[in-house]
Amino acid sequence: MQNIFKTFWNNVRPIKYLNVAVDSGSRNRPTIVMLHGIAATSKTWNPLLQEINTHKYRIVVLDLLGFGKSASPIGCNYTTEDHLFYVRRTLRKLRVKTPFVIMGHSMGSIIAARYCHDYPDEINSAYLLSLPLYLNRDAQQTKLAHTSTDLYFKAYDFLCQNKDFAIKHSQRIRKIFSIEDGVEITDENWDAFRLSLKNTIIKQTAYDDIKNSDVPMNVIYGSLDEFLITESINKLGAFENVTIKKLNVADHTFSSKYAKYVVSLLDQASETS
Repeated sequence: MQNIFKTFWNNVRPIKYLNVAVDSGSRNRPTIVMLHGIAATSKTWNPLLQEINTHKYRIVVLDLLGFGKSASPIGCNYTTEDHLFYVRRTLRKLRVKTPFVIMGHSMGSIIAARYCHDYPDEINSAYLLSLPLYLNRDAQQTKLAHTSTDLYFKAYDFLCQNKDFAIKHSQRIRKIFSIEDGVEITDENWDAFRLSLKNTIIKQTAYDDIKNSDVPMNVIYGSLDEFLITESINKLGAFENVTIKKLNVADHTFSSKYAKYVVSLLDQASETS
């Protein structure tokens, strides 16, 4: 009944599209769609935009639901399905030619994985960057991996329960490290952050979405990623459609070094296609 109601609501509510921060144009070029992470904005992709040849690709960069300049719908639960609904409707409005390349960073990679699972015919390939992959307790993993997952979830739950702490320390971290990727928790995006953390990251289905998709996927992570459980990521290597690549001396942030590496992979793929 809940799914029936949700389908009905998605079709009768006024459609509000996501903010399109970048659209480099021509539908005749191979298209790359970019989805940023939680509490971030389209600014995440600035390092890549400085490296990539926009005359070679059509680049589409979106602000996800509730972040940046995109809307915060009343009553939205910010599930993976909610994010995907708005992403797909926005791309259809832009008349993005399929199949296209989808690229996600952090939470954006969870949404990208679901897109590959639900609409595989629309995707050429996927780049899942800094994927925060957390497996269920019934997954076959070492005790260390299970313990690490539990610790992350406890930390995330603490943030969800302590708004003032989350906002204060988000701003402090940005100031200390001069972060310019748009990541910030504020009063304005608090509901989007809190509910996305609970309903898209903690309650994720990324592992099953990847497992049950035939779309070629490049999973790329930094060796110093502070939100990563390496054992969980390595389990994806058992799937024929997945290639795992580790970027040394890189953390969770999408840095200039990270961007150059991803662009080199994109160019290699375009040359062999």
